[in-house]
Amino acid sequence: MSGRLGGIGEALGDRNFRIFSIGSIASWFTFFVQVVAVSWTAWELTHSTTWLAIIAILDIAPNVLLVPLGSVLADRYDRFRIEIAAYIVALLQALALAILAYADMLTIWPLAILVLLHGAIHSFSVPAAYGLLPRFVARERLASAIAVNSAYTQAAILIGPAVAGWLILQYGSAFAFAVNVAGYAVFLISAAFLRTPADYKQPPRSDRSAVGDLVDGARYIFRHRGISALLILMLLGDVLAVSLYHMLPAFSAGSLGLGVEGMTTILAVYGGGATLAALWLAHGGAKRNTPTIVLRAFLVYACAIGALVLMENLWLAAGAAFLWGIAGQIRSTGTIALLQTSISDAQRGRVMGTEFLFSRIAAGIGTYLVGAVAERHGLALPMLLVVGICIAAWAYAYGRRRAIQASFLDAPIKAEAGP
Repeated sequence: MSGRLGGIGEALGDRNFRIFSIGSIASWFTFFVQVVAVSWTAWELTHSTTWLAIIAILDIAPNVLLVPLGSVLADRYDRFRIEIAAYIVALLQALALAILAYADMLTIWPLAILVLLHGAIHSFSVPAAYGLLPRFVARERLASAIAVNSAYTQAAILIGPAVAGWLILQYGSAFAFAVNVAGYAVFLISAAFLRTPADYKQPPRSDRSAVGDLVDGARYIFRHRGISALLILMLLGDVLAVSLYHMLPAFSAGSLGLGVEGMTTILAVYGGGATLAALWLAHGGAKRNTPTIVLRAFLVYACAIGALVLMENLWLAAGAAFLWGIAGQIRSTGTIALLQTSISDAQRGRVMGTEFLFSRIAAGIGTYLVGAVAERHGLALPMLLVVGICIAAWAYAYGRRRAIQASFLDAPIKAEAGP
């Protein structure tokens, strides 16, 4: 299988990864169904880009307070058990959304509270999730497994929004929320069949304080020239992607003159491009996971989003979204895979949790500012300003690409203990 399918075959040759894939596909697919349902429900209730930004902020705000704690816990306790507990609570959150929507009691304030809870849940699930594949998949297959799993994610972005739009139009948002309940259930059932390899050893617990552990994570990131450079680009890119994602209802209604079908079409085409890119990365394995490829993809990514927000025709917007998907997937998966394969398992929760925290803070602030400016001046102006900042940062990083490339060829830097 490896010979025919390259890195994809290597990943799927692992029993644990095949089982993990069942739950991953189901949960990611239904997760994006709920994302679209939440955004569209908020737009229908308020018709305000400011409220769209507020809903996005409420999903992000708990991360600022709780991701540091979640990251420390992920390095001190069993990450798999943390993930299972978080997904059980997430299932209950999705169930509450479905019940309130069926009862016609889902106004903007209950929606906001449940979105806030969603952000709190994933403050613990995300740092733990970064340790699942390294726990169950051999290191030599890890880069391919990450890329294949990312392909599942992007396939969900392709299929999920399109199905979400159809479900909302045919059955209403309540049914879309109920679908997510089923997705979490499938993940929990499949997780019960995973088997930890006999040679796996739980990393030793840190004897430092929680603050000290977080300082370790930040120190590791900023002492590694390659990681710090790519992280800055990733943060700026996340501002672009998250802002556009949450503003799509307004873009579909305003610029395109369409409803939920315009938003879901753009997301589906974006997902198609991202899926193809993820499969390309997975097939090529580690040789396609290089900083230079990531940097080149970032430029295309920023330009594609800039073109998208200027479009007033659905099919031209879809073309830009396709490029956004391809380049965005190479940018994000490449960066995450480089981070995952450059750190030790004992530091994984802290480093990846710190990365996630920075990403959420940047995306939250950026989304709010974009939404607030868009309320007065339209979506294109604030988005193009962010695109300009991204291109300027890319130009600086691309000029240092040889040093960035060399930093990932060196031995991984270990986080140093504090005084």
